Amino acid sequence: MHENSNRRSTRSDEIDKVSTSDTVAQALTIRPGSTVAELAAATGLGRSTVGKVLAALEAAGAARRQPGGRDRAQRLPDRWMPASDPHTKTAAPGKATTAGGSATGRLSKGELGAMVVGYLISHPDDEVGPTVVARALNRSQGAVANALTKLVTTGEVELTSETPRRYRRAATA
Repeated sequence: MHENSNRRSTRSDEIDKVSTSDTVAQALTIRPGSTVAELAAATGLGRSTVGKVLAALEAAGAARRQPGGRDRAQRLPDRWMPASDPHTKTAAPGKATTAGGSATGRLSKGELGAMVVGYLISHPDDEVGPTVVARALNRSQGAVANALTKLVTTGEVELTSETPRRYRRAATA
């Protein structure tokens, strides 16, 4: 009899793991781009539990992590998306993709410029230099500086200060 109660306990644990995983996966589908803390608050589960479930979902190919990067000395939290999110890129089977990139880790032509413009759109009141944008996007400062220079020539971004170089999104008419 003692042996059967252990089996029931094990089955119950398996059911709990499945329901916890389903709960986190459902919350992730409803709230793509959330942090572990945001998903923990939404599900009522602990941050540690949600973090472990997300890592398992990522390993299974059901979730994708977007590294948070840094804001000066502060580390920003990672953002999570379901793997079936239409905003994510997928690679050939068996090859992992990086956030916003291909299976090789390189961005496609014009993709960094689009990321830079996206950053400037999300910070409309800020005049920023290439270092700030590069840190936020977790990309090379030189590559971001080159992208900003190109975006100035196309008129999408305006140079607000020559020294030090500062940029903002160009005003649209």
